[in-house]
Amino acid sequence: MQPFALQSELTIVNVLKKTHLLVFILILIFSSDLLATHIVGGDFYYRQVGTNRYEITMKLYIDCENGQPGAISSDAEAIISIFDGASNSYESKFTMNRTSPTRLNKLQYKCVIPEQGVCVDQYVYVKTITLDPGVNGKILSFQRCCRNNSINNIISPESTGSTYWVKIPGTKLVTFDNSPQFKELPPNYICVNAPLIFDHSATDSDGDSLSYELYHPYTGATKENPRPDNTWGNGMFDAPPFSTIMWKNPYSTNNQLGGNPLMEIDAITGLLTATPTVEGQFVIGIKVKEYRKGVLIGETLRDYQFNVRPCKFDIISSFTAPIYACSDTVKFTNRSYKATDYTWNFGDPTTTSDTSNLTEPFYVYPGNGAYTVTLTARNSVCEDVYYTTIKVKSKIEFDLGPNDTTCFKVDKFLITNVFDATKTQWNTGEFGPYIKATKPGQYIATVFYGTCFGKDTVELALDPPTYYLTSDSIYCDSVSGSITLNPMGRTDIKCKWNNSAKDTFYTYNVSQPGIYPVEITNKWCTIKDSIELWLSSKPQIGPYLFVCNEFENQYDGGDFRDATYLWSDGSTNRFNTINKAGKHWVRVTQRNCINSDTILIENPIIPLELGNDRHYCDSFSLLLESPPNMRSYLWNTGETSQNILVRDKGKYSVFVIDTNGCDRSDSLYIDVTESPSIDIGNDTTICYRSVVNIGVNELFSNYQWNNGERTSRILVQNHGTYKLTVTDKMGCYGTDSVNITVDPNALPNELFFPNAFLLCA
Repeated sequence: MQPFALQSELTIVNVLKKTHLLVFILILIFSSDLLATHIVGGDFYYRQVGTNRYEITMKLYIDCENGQPGAISSDAEAIISIFDGASNSYESKFTMNRTSPTRLNKLQYKCVIPEQGVCVDQYVYVKTITLDPGVNGKILSFQRCCRNNSINNIISPESTGSTYWVKIPGTKLVTFDNSPQFKELPPNYICVNAPLIFDHSATDSDGDSLSYELYHPYTGATKENPRPDNTWGNGMFDAPPFSTIMWKNPYSTNNQLGGNPLMEIDAITGLLTATPTVEGQFVIGIKVKEYRKGVLIGETLRDYQFNVRPCKFDIISSFTAPIYACSDTVKFTNRSYKATDYTWNFGDPTTTSDTSNLTEPFYVYPGNGAYTVTLTARNSVCEDVYYTTIKVKSKIEFDLGPNDTTCFKVDKFLITNVFDATKTQWNTGEFGPYIKATKPGQYIATVFYGTCFGKDTVELALDPPTYYLTSDSIYCDSVSGSITLNPMGRTDIKCKWNNSAKDTFYTYNVSQPGIYPVEITNKWCTIKDSIELWLSSKPQIGPYLFVCNEFENQYDGGDFRDATYLWSDGSTNRFNTINKAGKHWVRVTQRNCINSDTILIENPIIPLELGNDRHYCDSFSLLLESPPNMRSYLWNTGETSQNILVRDKGKYSVFVIDTNGCDRSDSLYIDVTESPSIDIGNDTTICYRSVVNIGVNELFSNYQWNNGERTSRILVQNHGTYKLTVTDKMGCYGTDSVNITVDPNALPNELFFPNAFLLCA
């Protein structure tokens, strides 16, 4: 028989298909087991076993003392959702089954009398899947509600769920990676008012760099949908970015457990230390960051519930000391319990005399450094050891570098080279071991180790050479004179002209156009400048052009510096088109210099025009005329006269040369066709009210009857003369007519004639 919680879930899923209202009622009825507070924490890992093949591992920690059996049983199968690593859009899901539980019995204390009533089991879910992370990577998550209602440090724990997740990086970051894994299982409980030292470090099979910090745990799922599976019945998965739990005052991400001293984790070693002072249950979050070649590529999270219990000890070794000591002399406060004698080792590697048997000793360290201090406390029953690392920072010295003055702009990285400080603050309001300075002024960095601090200051200034250099100039005729550099009253300004003598005078005499470079220096820098002197340019479009007949020429006013243009026809463009005879000019203005040029164009035009091609009907006689007073004429007929008379069809052309030697030719084609000849019939007499069909059957372009009809044939029954004019496609026409007489006294006979005329008897 299935556990009651599973029966409840199956019942709900079946009823979901029928009615929303009934679902809501059933959820209220069966929520006691489904929402039972049993999850203590979880980890999520991945291991790449091939191209797009990953072994996924999730570890859940379950309260086996107070957790509801039905709820524990319902998590035999975990539903894992997959999201895109950039857009956070849902893609798919898969399930994982768990192994048998492992009971946690690890104690962090040597001389404690074991507590009863605390039970934590670890369940492990493992599955190998095929997954292409793409360039964005994939986010895998497990969501479950709810947490223990007795948790001290969050608001409404009984309705707060959990999200355990990991991101597989995309190929844009790495092509192969395994996530870090925590080395130690967490303790099933810790003791109030007892110092905790727990190795919370991780290993990375790829050899990536790791760092550790506390993080804000995530919530997930709801009371109504405690196990979302992306269906309507059990609710939709929460999509990244996931929501975080709500801390209860005074707890926070940096104060998750309370106590004195507060819980903290060493960023480098992963050593977790705390001395809790309040009994209860506390959610904590531990994060390990994975770096490859200085680039963050992944994170592994552990969300866990610390059970803080009042413990019974045979003896406790404990002391307090500053984490960061601002003096070489450090005082240690002994907080041991039931101890009768003590042995201190102050961790000074420079001597073997760094021990003491005093209850609360002082020790003078040789200077800055990290020292691991160990206290061994004893009584007749047990011996306990407590150790911690203190960092002496009696001298915090660093160097931002010398003061610096530049010419043009401040663009400098200021680096303390102190990367292990708890905080580095700049007078600009920025934080971190380095900043980029972009403005002149005083920069102060303050490096903190706890309450210990040190400062350094650097001045960055701008002092460009100030000077005035004669501006670039144009000369209209010749270059003569001098160019000058004015140091503007500065005595530290030096100059050196780039001539053969490398003159260093402020004034330099010149006589040729060109570019004159100069180096200007002051105490801090050297800059380069130059002066350009140039002569104005003269346009060239003329002077004279003789061209026969029609023409169209484009003229260029010149590609000149700072030039404007004006042509005689009013155009102001550099290029201008001319197609007429006469005098034409262009004027080019460069600043104060004006130059111009003129062209005279002579353009005799031979007025030769034989006209368009022509067509005649039947015959023609045409006089073809060419212009008079030509030096010579030559027709294609062989004639050399000015004019010729033509009567035959064909092509006619003439080539003429005038007295200037200009020539021209023209031609035309004359076509002759015969006019059409038609026969619309003979004169005839028809009977009264008889009809006769007259006309032609040939195809022509146009038909015109004298009665207005425009068809090739017409029906006639009235007396009169009928005339048809036809026009062929060449425009030639032909006519024919017929007289029709009506005899009112005649009667039609039965004779039929092919010409369609009806004869009268």
